[in-house]
Amino acid sequence: MDIYENNITQDIDETLVEERLDKDLKQYNKMQKIYAIVGIILLLFTFKDPIIFRIKFSFAVPTKYEVTPINVKDEPLQVNYPSLIQAQNSFNYTSLINGHKFKIIPQAYYKLSGLVLAHNHTFFFKNDFFDSAALYDIGVGWGAFSNKRLVKKYLKSYSDKNEVTQARVLYVRYKSPQAGRAFAKESGKKLRSIEDFEYSHSHLVPANRNVMAALLKIRNYQKVEIEGQLIDMEYINKLGRKEFYRTSTVRTDPYEGNRGYGSCETIYVKRVRIGNKVYE
Repeated sequence: MDIYENNITQDIDETLVEERLDKDLKQYNKMQKIYAIVGIILLLFTFKDPIIFRIKFSFAVPTKYEVTPINVKDEPLQVNYPSLIQAQNSFNYTSLINGHKFKIIPQAYYKLSGLVLAHNHTFFFKNDFFDSAALYDIGVGWGAFSNKRLVKKYLKSYSDKNEVTQARVLYVRYKSPQAGRAFAKESGKKLRSIEDFEYSHSHLVPANRNVMAALLKIRNYQKVEIEGQLIDMEYINKLGRKEFYRTSTVRTDPYEGNRGYGSCETIYVKRVRIGNKVYE
């Protein structure tokens, strides 16, 4: 024992210090592992639906190959059905993700071809009705809007769902005020506003698992062809009440215009073409 400036000090056994440090380090590492495991479990629980979704629709098999180029210049092809045909062609549909039942009433034959501007399937909170059937949204441009170089250079777009209002919309914007004039000049079209451009936002109801898996392969700025029917839907909710959804049937209606509950087309998709691969 030493006395130094009226303080008493005592040599500490270095072995005891090392043992205590080693014990504390092991305890710290143990707690870090526990925190990591808990974090992973919480992460998996939070994102289990998207993970399961991706696994379930992870493999798409082409049914045929086509060498003819996809026509990206013309607006969608639509053939409206008479009321009698609509009623006769109605059918029951089961959601691919949760087994919910729907009645689908086809309104028109529909083929959409063009350049992919945006796409989205990450609907965090899915409602029992519309989100259970329409599993995918896509924004597609044709005509001047199918020019990949101009679109990438002058425009920005994305598809999104507002989890508060439940609206699923496509946002298309010029990158700058000058970009709008430059786009119109280079495309050779005198367009008054962004709404004059040739594009649409569609909600897609896949006919089967292979079609859904094919949709998940789509990337921005690819040329695609979506073929099927414009549809209305009916659904019996948990209270036993019938709910309705009506598709838009024109490309020029704004927001809640036309006959639909929005300006988007809802398509029952039977066939998807990406490049030269066709999925059915």
